[in-house]
Amino acid sequence: MKVLEGENLRRRIFRSYSKNPEGWSFVISTSSKYGFYDAVVSGPHGAWVLKMDSLFKPSPIVLGSPTESSPKSKHAGPFPYGYRKIPSELIPEMLGDEGYQRDRTMADLLSVLRSKTVVPEEGRSYAHGPFIFTSPERVSLSEQQRELDHKLTSEMRRLLSSRYPAYG
Repeated sequence: MKVLEGENLRRRIFRSYSKNPEGWSFVISTSSKYGFYDAVVSGPHGAWVLKMDSLFKPSPIVLGSPTESSPKSKHAGPFPYGYRKIPSELIPEMLGDEGYQRDRTMADLLSVLRSKTVVPEEGRSYAHGPFIFTSPERVSLSEQQRELDHKLTSEMRRLLSSRYPAYG
């Protein structure tokens, strides 16, 4: 169980997503201890257990490791996680351009979520998500995944203590 951090972790998950962008989920919950956040990112060929120090800062510290199988999520959402192309005519409205006079309904915006997930290409516009935020009881971890979660918690506490000496 190799613990990865930041950009290295992101690249590894993105490579797996790029092989097959269908059937992914990204579930986030509060951690049972220390105020961290837990996440499980899973796709057809793998899953990662993540530990985040915060959801409320621009660059949170994120640690993670691949796991043997996808944890069982009790949440069944209608839209899988992934990148979806945003039609160019929706971009001004999504960005809040006040000069844009076209009237759109929520159904028009949801059409983006109903579109097929794709591998993003540079220079194009995409919606990214959905991220499902739920309670810890909604995701069942195996014994091996619970051990990995404890290892990530310990590593996160060590990392925060070394970066921020005043941290508890």
